[in-house]
Amino acid sequence: MQPVDWLLETVALIGFLSFIGIVLYYFPKLPDMVPSHFNEWGTPDNWENKSSVWSLLGITVFVYALLTFINFIPHRFNFPVRITPQNALRQYTLAIRLIRYLKIVLVWMFFYIDLTTIRVTSKSAAGLGTWFLPVIIVLILLPLIIYSLLVWKKN
Repeated sequence: MQPVDWLLETVALIGFLSFIGIVLYYFPKLPDMVPSHFNEWGTPDNWENKSSVWSLLGITVFVYALLTFINFIPHRFNFPVRITPQNALRQYTLAIRLIRYLKIVLVWMFFYIDLTTIRVTSKSAAGLGTWFLPVIIVLILLPLIIYSLLVWKKN
């Protein structure tokens, strides 16, 4: 791992631990019903029991663990180019960094959704905001496009 890899893992871990902390801290203070779904405009359109905040945390724990594990087996990935001894290190590094970046985006996205759920219940937020969905789409698609371009680039 290079310094950039440590940085990516640290940012993901901070988001993960912050998510756990915020749910543990606020759960006892939540009302019985909390937003459980937001429409395309970021406004809550469904409410459920407050235990639903644990569901998103559970999904985040699973995603975090899965993406962390996957980074240990890059030789099992399905690459769009043939892996040779000459390009293996570069291809594996690119793929692992993409997964680390996506882990950051997903952990912080889920954290933000749960934090907004908590804030909506206290009336300090009206919803996710209209910009949420476009920003998330860009944060996921742009690195995939950049990765695709880099994979095909000659050494």
